Amino acid sequence: MTASPVTTWDNGQLAVNRNYIPVLKACGLTTVSAFMSFEEGEVVKQAVVDRQTDRIRLSGSGYEFEGFLKRHRRPRWSEYLKAWLRLTHPMFGARVEWEALWRFHEASLPTMTPVAFGESDSGSFVLTESLEPGRKLSALATEPSLTASRRQQLVSEVAGLARRMHDAGIHHQDFYLGHLLCRVDQPGEPVFVLDLGRARRLRRLGRRWIVKDLAQLNYSAANLSAADRYRFLSAYLGHRPGDADRPLLDRVARKSKTIARHSRKHRL
Repeated sequence: MTASPVTTWDNGQLAVNRNYIPVLKACGLTTVSAFMSFEEGEVVKQAVVDRQTDRIRLSGSGYEFEGFLKRHRRPRWSEYLKAWLRLTHPMFGARVEWEALWRFHEASLPTMTPVAFGESDSGSFVLTESLEPGRKLSALATEPSLTASRRQQLVSEVAGLARRMHDAGIHHQDFYLGHLLCRVDQPGEPVFVLDLGRARRLRRLGRRWIVKDLAQLNYSAANLSAADRYRFLSAYLGHRPGDADRPLLDRVARKSKTIARHSRKHRL
């Protein structure tokens, strides 16, 4: 029997990737409270008052570690109410991303390495290892130095990644170029998927979720040529787009326009 890659501490409230036990113990990060009160990081994102992401660097027991600590405070009741009014399932806290990270790894989909997760009455957190140095595809796509061959390679790779993700029953829900990353120092590595805070795996992935992912990607890749889009669709579908694919492509186009209107309205 294969041992679990995860062990639990702090009376079961804290889950830890076994590969990172030495450095976490050396730095005293052995309880949920220690992670939630950690103050030695650099704030890189504070989307709302109850969620913050810090870049942290740890040293100890001969280990050097750099990663991202995303902490969630307990959501307000208004957030639950908002989800219920929209007839959607509330997705709060770090557990969703922690579980999604492992599902991606189980499906051999490249993403961040999950290091630790914890939750208590005060909130929850997830710690992942850094993939830096890296470039978001949203920035790389507009880079003048990006060669045509490299762009075509990335288009085909992202299409294959999307196909494999959907074949595994997983939908991202924030599948924009800004959530895809290339390693600068290792160009031979795959494109990595980031920010899995709303990703889910379903027993049967409905068409609406596939359309949403593809529309988000389509909207964020507005500068791609018609030839690049054709290359993407051919790789994603596994064949040249034809009349049978028209219903799907029309839905993606309509959803892309809806995303564009929403983004303009809210100045996103």
